[in-house]
Amino acid sequence: MQSFFKKLPRYSLRLLLAYLVYIFTGGVLAYLLPRQARNLPQTDSFYGIGRGPDRAVLVEDPQDAFARRVEVIRTAQSTLDVCYHCVKSGETTECFFAELLRAADRGVRVRVLLDGTVGGLSGARSNIALALRAHPNIEYRIYNPVDLLRPWEWNALLHDKFILADDRMLLLGGRNIGDEYFAPPGYEGAVTYDRDVLVLNDLAGTPDSSESVTAQAKIYMDTLWDAPETDKFGTLSPSRRADGLAAQEYLKETAARWEAAAPSFYLPSEPASQCAVPTQRVTLLHNPVSPFKKEPTLGATLAQLLSGCQKIRLQTPYATANPSTLAALTRLAKQGHVEYLTNSMASSPNYPAFSAYSSQRAKFLATGVEIYEYQSTDSIHGKSCVADGRISVVGSFNLDDRSLYIDTESVLIIDSPEFFAQLNAELDTLFAQSAAVGPDNAYLPGSGATALNVSLGKRLLMGFVSIFSRLFRFLI
Repeated sequence: MQSFFKKLPRYSLRLLLAYLVYIFTGGVLAYLLPRQARNLPQTDSFYGIGRGPDRAVLVEDPQDAFARRVEVIRTAQSTLDVCYHCVKSGETTECFFAELLRAADRGVRVRVLLDGTVGGLSGARSNIALALRAHPNIEYRIYNPVDLLRPWEWNALLHDKFILADDRMLLLGGRNIGDEYFAPPGYEGAVTYDRDVLVLNDLAGTPDSSESVTAQAKIYMDTLWDAPETDKFGTLSPSRRADGLAAQEYLKETAARWEAAAPSFYLPSEPASQCAVPTQRVTLLHNPVSPFKKEPTLGATLAQLLSGCQKIRLQTPYATANPSTLAALTRLAKQGHVEYLTNSMASSPNYPAFSAYSSQRAKFLATGVEIYEYQSTDSIHGKSCVADGRISVVGSFNLDDRSLYIDTESVLIIDSPEFFAQLNAELDTLFAQSAAVGPDNAYLPGSGATALNVSLGKRLLMGFVSIFSRLFRFLI
């Protein structure tokens, strides 16, 4: 027995080393394997003829984005599906979940699905999770929580962001939940500017309602909700249920105080029914759901859709120099004019993602696309594309390896000249606040906005992080 205890540290070290090798093999090396997309949809399926069942509202302003969420939630009559990647701190977060509780109080059946790794309802926000679980009309689940024995699933995150009210309204885009995305009154931090689309189904409640994209969103939500990787929670103990009921009251009191103090923050600039523009077709496109390296279904389909377009504008906060991405950009640039908008070092708060792009920026320039970088101490987080005066794409999809192969992602492909005009005008504004990058990988003088100075500390840290982000680009 004494001999065993003497050898225990050595056995423990060997076991730890074996586990680390297991993690590295399953969680890192396994993602090096190439994947190709198969059975892609025909691109003509994204175009419509004549007016379709859906109308669309572009949601650009941060405060309007919060009000639109309230509008959608308050529209729900029987069901409400809420799917988000990340929930951050702030009273707007508490107000958002209070609206879900109010909907449940009036009899709406609510489903809330968050990512199981970075979803955010833990620690200081665990009271929100308890409030949800304590309500009889709310179900709360998480996608792919960490399983220590399955490291090949650790990288896969739920990256979708959408709300579906009955078959009436769908709000989908790139915004997470938190003060930085909504810039509420009194907020003084950096703003993350993002973009959503609010879709109204004009056939809601009729036998033809299934022609709307809301039907596609319901199917996708059901797929995520019932996936083997999605975990549901057990029944709360009496004491935890009491905590949850108390949290419900706290959240609703916070929301009531906010709405009384800033009622305009709860009101959209104009009711969606009055400002929505017609569309010919709106289609939901998404990645596979399984938590491993996926076929790049969404990315390959978008590349195929844009392959015949002559004038393309892309916006993404994050990009990696994946060979397939660079090849696709090269093909698009050869056939037409491609403008590419992303963050600058001054604006980006994401060191791993931006350093992976900036250290490889020369490769992006070599594709022939025109690159513009947003100049601000705030950041842009929208993921969009417009092409040839008709097609718009808005959703959660970035031009990085993570969006291509790892995370769940969803976008709306919108065939609508009217919506294109609105989104393109917003992109005009952002491009005007950005500086062009020349062929020598430096900003062109006199091109758009003046390049902001970046502190030496941020430059050095970006350079240091880029050493690792380039090595592990396939996980970023």
